[in-house]
Amino acid sequence: MQDTIVVQGPLVLPDRILLRGEMILQGDRIEAINEEPSTRRPHFQWQEGWIFPGLTDIHVHGIDGYDAMDGTREAFEAIDRALAETGTTGYLATTMTATSDELHRVFEAVRTFRTLHPQTGLLGVHMEGPYIHPARIGAQRADAVRSPSLHELQQYRAWLSGDLRRVTLAPETPGADEVIAWATANGICLSAGHSNATFEEAMTAFTAGIRQATHLFNAMSPMNHRSPGLVGAALAHPDVQVEMIADGVHLHPEILHLARKLKGEDNVLLVTDAMRATRLADGVYDLGGQLMTVKNGIARTKDGHLAGSTLTLIEAVFNYQRYAQVSLEEAVRAASLRPARAIGIYDRGALEPGFVADLLFVDSQGTNRLTMRGGQVIYDAR
Repeated sequence: MQDTIVVQGPLVLPDRILLRGEMILQGDRIEAINEEPSTRRPHFQWQEGWIFPGLTDIHVHGIDGYDAMDGTREAFEAIDRALAETGTTGYLATTMTATSDELHRVFEAVRTFRTLHPQTGLLGVHMEGPYIHPARIGAQRADAVRSPSLHELQQYRAWLSGDLRRVTLAPETPGADEVIAWATANGICLSAGHSNATFEEAMTAFTAGIRQATHLFNAMSPMNHRSPGLVGAALAHPDVQVEMIADGVHLHPEILHLARKLKGEDNVLLVTDAMRATRLADGVYDLGGQLMTVKNGIARTKDGHLAGSTLTLIEAVFNYQRYAQVSLEEAVRAASLRPARAIGIYDRGALEPGFVADLLFVDSQGTNRLTMRGGQVIYDAR
């Protein structure tokens, strides 16, 4: 018989905040949400801020000195632990543009780690590259960029045993049409990014099945009043969701506000694009085989291009709430329920009956103090 756990406090639900809410956990699931505390004795009470659902980051490279491209058990253990401490209970290990052999090594490590740790927050892989446009590589490796290959992508999916959940690619590149058709038919989420697509090319790709845009405005054809580019297409298409990095560096705060007005609450996905320097001091760090300099928390290539971020997703939630002038519950949704659904996961990211019991105790300063994953406490700094 699985234990029943009673949690009381201000619950951030998808559509409102229950200031005196109660949540009943049974095993790894949420069994019930009560509007008022019952007579049951609570196992956990939290009144110092809010109780959030666990956050989901579908675009994160690393943290605490480790990167998914390290491809080791030690790296994934450290990333899993550090993300949980900062409130991210589910995430996609995001790879960089690399050779097939390098990607194979990472994919084997992901598959092994998920087998050994079935309760991990690692939900699968997001391939950012190598199918990108050479003119929009950003911090990616130019020597490993290549045109989309259906055979290669099918091989990657086989290596990952179905854990390939998301691919960022440039839809205007040769071979992309075949890849888009196959990936869409096989349930792989596609996102347009690192792309020089025209407005027309982007809209055609969205019609073909691409439903997201990777780090909006960054590493993509910009919006011009005579040539709207990928940015304009992503903002204009009603069914396309946009990734946004709410660190105040990748996007001006008013751009976040404007994009929210244009896309609506359901089409914003908060991500970090965090690299290994996250939570560490300024210095020089590796990202995908290249050295990046972090100064004042901002990572750049030797050419001055932004190179990921040092943002945590819980920081992004509060930044987005402030910059886009939205409610706290909407900001939380953009970093939990929306990204989970965007990659085809429908039982995570919300404090709702039947959902996985991933939850956070967040204090009034926006710092996570306790993390539960599947009803189990995995981090406690109360």
